[in-house]
Amino acid sequence: MALKSFNVNEDVVTTEITVTDGFFDGGKGIVAGTSLTTSSLSTDQKKYYYNLQFNSKDHLSVTYGHIAGSGSMEQSTNVEGETQAIYKQFYNILETDRTKLKTSQGFSMNEVTQSDVYVCVAERLQMKDRVNPGTWTFRLSGSNAEEPAAPNTSTGLSLYLTDDSKTTDATAAPFGERYNIVSGAAGTVHTAASTKTYGHFYPDAGIWVMSANELSSSVPGQVGFEKSGSGYSAALPGQGLSPDLRVTADADNAFKLATAFQKGQVTLRSEEYQYIYDYFTRAKANEYNYSNNITFWSGSDYRIRHDDMQDNPQVYISEVGLYDDNGDLMAIGRLSSALEKNFSSEAVVKVRLTY
Repeated sequence: MALKSFNVNEDVVTTEITVTDGFFDGGKGIVAGTSLTTSSLSTDQKKYYYNLQFNSKDHLSVTYGHIAGSGSMEQSTNVEGETQAIYKQFYNILETDRTKLKTSQGFSMNEVTQSDVYVCVAERLQMKDRVNPGTWTFRLSGSNAEEPAAPNTSTGLSLYLTDDSKTTDATAAPFGERYNIVSGAAGTVHTAASTKTYGHFYPDAGIWVMSANELSSSVPGQVGFEKSGSGYSAALPGQGLSPDLRVTADADNAFKLATAFQKGQVTLRSEEYQYIYDYFTRAKANEYNYSNNITFWSGSDYRIRHDDMQDNPQVYISEVGLYDDNGDLMAIGRLSSALEKNFSSEAVVKVRLTY
């Protein structure tokens, strides 16, 4: 059997496509906050973050960071506060000028250094290659009883957030592209970033960094709250997003963001790059007209078994094999029905590989 080499300029066509799907388990793109639950974490883990689960699977993680460590559960001269560690970690990952932290500068939004931020991180397995920009919406709510406000109104205790990728070019970040988080829904901007920015969105990293100051201004709520005991109210735990800056175990600001998600709604899609390789395998008139099948030949001198095929053999192509440069079989494409081939015909079979 003779092997043919491909002419990459004529026989191989490469196509890149983007496939999107609902971010949540089962391909769901919209999930009510009531379907999100906080996973069981150890006491030490809860000092740093909460996981939001859907169908008992981690989908989002939420946390809070402060540049000086305020709002930590514990802090001393010898121990860095949890919120300060969170702030520094995300700033060093996502921003280019890492020297700012040495001069008490950090994330800049609305041309102001943000002393504290709320952060949401997408589960890598669910986001695939990245989070699909221009399609997501976070509705963060501060009250179970409050009717959700529409994205273009200021009434109610719900805040609608999306990105401005449909109208604004991305800026460069160490982790790919960066867009502004603005008020609006599904990529439709209500208030432009030039007027107010709620934070930064990094689709390749699946990370949202949101200004605690702007979130608390839109969904204020109460600074202190009770999660259990006689002062606990099921309607009000963690109401709003005003950070508690005390250094105490009660300053559980990450829980506030988790609660705001649970009282709201999330619209989110994943994005995956797929590469399609089309190989056009060509059998010209004088090629591939004989078979290696033992039933095709007769005798020790390998004569064609049937005399009427001596001058005009008839064969049928049923599959095409792709080999690497070492002659090792890498892939087989099987035809749905055999293709007749002889000296009077030529055949072109397209083999498609998708990664």
